Amino acid sequence: MDYTRLKNHRNRLNAFANMIGLSITEIGQGTARTELNITPDHLNPIGSVHGGCLATVADVTGGAAASSYGWQVTTLDCSLHYLRPGLNVSRLYGEARELKRGKRTLVYDVTIRDQAGTVLSEGIYTYMSLDKRILPDETARNTDGK
Repeated sequence: MDYTRLKNHRNRLNAFANMIGLSITEIGQGTARTELNITPDHLNPIGSVHGGCLATVADVTGGAAASSYGWQVTTLDCSLHYLRPGLNVSRLYGEARELKRGKRTLVYDVTIRDQAGTVLSEGIYTYMSLDKRILPDETARNTDGK
């Protein structure tokens, strides 16, 4: 799998993530990282990062990791825990790691940190493979990415 090409493709096609300034910075087998510069548009009325923004970062990060095998995925379920308020945050970093990879169901642990490395939210995201290649011309080698 050409992870750079996959990352660029996903970044280019994700209109909502682009609108809020979220980008995938890394995809590897079963893993992904994202980054978002925080602006006043990302804040709620009390001045902390909006919970919907944190949930979006988590879903995009987990979805990028789930797509690392080259197949389109959709979110089936998530459980996100807001552990600390995102006050005085200038940047968010998302990181996903694979917990389970089945034939159609993929499960990821997703952590969102601020610029100081403080964990703001932690979640479990479950995705379903749609059995459709993301990059149609990518050769369907082994599904482990080898």
